[in-house]
Parts: sequence; C-alpha cells; structure tokens
Amino acid sequence: MSELKKDEVGWVLSRIWLDALEETARDFHGNWPKMFCSRAYEHATDTWMKVMANEYDLDARPETTIVGALGSYVDLGVKAGLFTSHSDFRIEALSPNKTEVTVFECPYRKPCMDLIESGFSVSDLTCARIGCFRAAVKSISGVECDYEVTRFSSEACEGFVERI
Repeated sequence: MSELKKDEVGWVLSRIWLDALEETARDFHGNWPKMFCSRAYEHATDTWMKVMANEYDLDARPETTIVGALGSYVDLGVKAGLFTSHSDFRIEALSPNKTEVTVFECPYRKPCMDLIESGFSVSDLTCARIGCFRAAVKSISGVECDYEVTRFSSEACEGFVERI
C-alpha cells in the first residue's frame, strides 16, 4: 500500500465523486446512466467555463464546428491549468459531423478502470473527460451532439463526438 500524498488528495476525491455519480446514475437508470451523466457533465463544464470567464477572464473562443469547439476547449483548458498540454489529446475530424477524440493522459482513468474491473464493457463507460468534451462542443458551438467511448486501455481512451 502506498502513502497518500497531499497533492494527490484532490484526485482521490475526484475519483470518489465520479464513482459515486456513476453508481447513483446506475441506481436510477440501470446499466444505462449515460443520459444522467451527460447532463451532469454539461452542468460541470458550463459552470467551469463560467467561473473561468467571470473570475479569471479566460474565455473559450467561439466556434461553429465540432472540431473547432474541441480545439477551443482544449486551448482554454491548457491556459486555465485543467489540462497539462495540447499533446494529451488527439482531435481528428472524421467528417463535418463526427470527430474522434483520443485522451492520452486522463486523470479520470481510475474510475473507468474501476468499472471495467467490476465487469462493465467499454461501451458502458460514460467517461467524464469525453463527456465534458461533448458538453463543451454544445456550449461553445451550439451543436447538439452525442458521444461514445470506443476504446479504453492503459495508454489512452478514445471515443467520438457526433452531431445529432
């Protein structure tokens, strides 16, 4: 067992709250909590962007496309310290309506791993990171979209954001 370091406490709390959110969503929505979690990710993303704008004068640049909105969100996240680097993500437009997102350094990997280890499949994951990316697209561009996780490994998780 390792010793808990003070700089890790915030991530441990994040993991606990994400696990609790997912478990509560499953309590009320069975094995399909994505709709509930998607709304929670929207609220979290919108609140975070408002706090960044109102309290720190950091804004996402307006965009009209999925790939543009994702880029704007990552730019804001790097400036605000939410993300370490642009290189933690690969964002690739598959079409004007569908963009693939790869997350290389995800601090939320452990809650997803907890679910995989308890028997859930990759398609069951609601993914806080990609879920918030979808929410950012909606907030920044106004594009109504959905998301799905398509791959999860120790190196990266992958999914897409798609216009609905």
